[in-house]
Amino acid sequence: MKKLLFLLLCLLSGGMAFSQQFTLKGITYDHEKSILPFTSIYIQGTSTGTSANTNGEFQLRLEKGKYSLMFRAVGYKQLIREVNISKDTELSVAMEAEAYQLKDVVIKANAEDPAYEMIRNAIRKRKEHLTEVKAYSCDTYIKGVTKLKNAPKKFLGREVQGELKDMGLDSGKRGILYLSESISKFNFQQPNKINEEMISSKVSGNSNGFSFNQATDFLISFYKNTVEISDLSRVGFVSPIADNAMLFYRYKFMGTFREGNDWINKIQVISRRKYDQVFNGYIYIIDDSWRIHSTDLEITNNSMIEGIDTLKIKQQFIPVKNGKWMLASQQYDYSGGIFSFKFLGSYTGVFSNYDIEPNFPPKFFTNRVLKVNADANKRDSTYWAGIRPMLLTPEERRDYVKKDSIKLWRSSDKYRDSIDRKANKFKLLKVLTLGYAHQNTKEKESWRISGPLFNINYNTVEGWVYNPGLTYRKTLKDSTVLIAKINGRYGFENKKLTANASLGYVYDRKHNGYVGLSGGTAYTDFNSNYSAIPPLFNTISTLFSKENILKLYKKDFVNVISGRELSNGLYLSGNLEYASRTPLINTSFRTASRFPDKEFTANNPYPSSGNDYAFTAHKALTMGITVNIAFAQTYIERPDFNIRQGSVYPKLQLDYRKGIKGVFNSEVDFDYVGARIFDSNKKLGILGAFRYSVAAGKFLNRKKLYYMDFKHFAGSDIFVYTQFTDGFLLLSPYEFSTGKQFLEAHFEHNFGGLFLSKIPLFKKLKLEEVIGVNYLSSDVIKNYTEAYVGVQRFGLRLNFVKNFNYNNRSSTGFRISAAF
Repeated sequence: MKKLLFLLLCLLSGGMAFSQQFTLKGITYDHEKSILPFTSIYIQGTSTGTSANTNGEFQLRLEKGKYSLMFRAVGYKQLIREVNISKDTELSVAMEAEAYQLKDVVIKANAEDPAYEMIRNAIRKRKEHLTEVKAYSCDTYIKGVTKLKNAPKKFLGREVQGELKDMGLDSGKRGILYLSESISKFNFQQPNKINEEMISSKVSGNSNGFSFNQATDFLISFYKNTVEISDLSRVGFVSPIADNAMLFYRYKFMGTFREGNDWINKIQVISRRKYDQVFNGYIYIIDDSWRIHSTDLEITNNSMIEGIDTLKIKQQFIPVKNGKWMLASQQYDYSGGIFSFKFLGSYTGVFSNYDIEPNFPPKFFTNRVLKVNADANKRDSTYWAGIRPMLLTPEERRDYVKKDSIKLWRSSDKYRDSIDRKANKFKLLKVLTLGYAHQNTKEKESWRISGPLFNINYNTVEGWVYNPGLTYRKTLKDSTVLIAKINGRYGFENKKLTANASLGYVYDRKHNGYVGLSGGTAYTDFNSNYSAIPPLFNTISTLFSKENILKLYKKDFVNVISGRELSNGLYLSGNLEYASRTPLINTSFRTASRFPDKEFTANNPYPSSGNDYAFTAHKALTMGITVNIAFAQTYIERPDFNIRQGSVYPKLQLDYRKGIKGVFNSEVDFDYVGARIFDSNKKLGILGAFRYSVAAGKFLNRKKLYYMDFKHFAGSDIFVYTQFTDGFLLLSPYEFSTGKQFLEAHFEHNFGGLFLSKIPLFKKLKLEEVIGVNYLSSDVIKNYTEAYVGVQRFGLRLNFVKNFNYNNRSSTGFRISAAF
């Protein structure tokens, strides 16, 4: 027995000795002894490796033995270094700038640059290289760093120095704003199946946080005709080797160099026009195979990018197996500014340990493209020190320490109380405009009362109205949320004081599960589904032109709502309301001037000239059910909530509403069914983005139907209006509502500056061109059509509209719309 134990002990100790790893640390620099950042280091013949950081420092953990290490940096000669690892080792690596040759290429005057033929060869092989690896898996490390370069002393009248210091920045208003790291296992199968698992995640200053790093968003391929960069532009960017690249680029052959058995051609890519959605820089193409060796490209705000001024993209590829090359590292460097705040940053990805012949099990790929493990943010510093492929810089290490200290301080009761005291301070001007808010950070609760300035309006039913609102929000221990609201209302002309309240409970954040109960008295718009006429706009229209376009009725009600995602892409919601509905008429006739040639219109949505009631008072029990279906919707599963990514297929919405007669003296009796097919963001590469919606509905039963139960449409009678997804620009929100059937369609295309960016003045404004068509046909109006063109920026849009078949005539007009 003792001999057996001794033998096992020897085997275990021998195994431990065999698997012992040593640390190889080093630094890369050029021939002038300047540091060389982001050099790729790989064990030759494998895809195991790392990348140097911004200071040129790198680290590898290796078992005892001899290794051939491959060092590569864009613009420098590939270097092979033999190392013998038997202990922790330090290494200094000097990289030599690449010396380019013309090889046997002869460039003649007035002849075509040889780069064009090289690019043609790369274009011919583009699809083959895009799809040659049918499936693969790899380890992915992504680090994101954003730094503040400069900041103003004051912003909107507020001192920013103290707030920046609380964020961990130095007295010079500089430092790291955001630092995150993640390690994932990335799996891919042609044509577009993805399964990514985030194993570990770290966010500086937030030990409970999960980073939003995602290899799917980070990886880009220049083998695709159009390169889509998430959240940077509404349009895509033309690849230098796209099928139509010659229309957008000029090329210049810079020379060639030898790397192993391959000749690498360096080609400068130059945009033909200053404001096209293209790249500038260099692309390196391997001779004969015509695949991408590396890239050093950039885009600027000349290409209508948002949020930043410049983005540089560097990629390096390595051979992994059977002559196939895979992405080894990718780096984004960006800079920009907003409101005198200047920032810069980088996102770096290291991709290693490729398996290009994986054996994925059945049903391995689903609609879930990324899963963030629940314990991903629980890894300690020892874990990260042992697994992080890219060394942190001293500044990044200090930032982790500093932000962790700040987090501890911020989690203390003393800090929370001080923040609450500052936020809860009573300021008269703020109270009169925005209202007053009170928070209790420790208890995760807050309440807010709206300010009077934006809650006083005028209408012809109540006269001047003051309708303040009080909102209470509480996050419970299980991260569910409770929201309570009370809305008061007083009409100074009709002397009526009313109120209504609601209570909502978000019980399942992951699947958007909620229930709610509301009740009281409300003065409600007949077209309540869209609230097309904001009270402020109606106030101005009424006082200054006698056009009281808002139509109201009173209801005393109780309403129950609920909704939840039943499965991925299938969402069910519904409501049940019992209401006592009362008609209202004009009782106030105030104006800012006399306007003797005008008369107030009735508070009656029907085409009518008299100040009469729109309906007789009645009681109504109504029910509504809505099913939303996003077919094959992809999503990210996080421990705290899911992020829905959308679908390549159109979405479907099904509606059913019923008026229930006889219950609690309810008089309504109707059945309505409707369907809508839509897509809100169909990207078309450099041509921009397209959206559409087609809807139809019919009342199957209309035995007892009141106007507020009709199918209403999103329209506007005023020059400035709220922009709706399915809106009409010159159509009255009341005049053409229907109680029978309808068909409507909306088509809109945003070119994202494709044309205006070619005009210098408009280029500076970064205006986006929009065209669209809206259509409606029902028993009330036949084949109503409007076409429009517009320009927009920051959610504000100016539209020129022409309509057809509006009461057998056509008209034109302008509309300013807001979509925020």
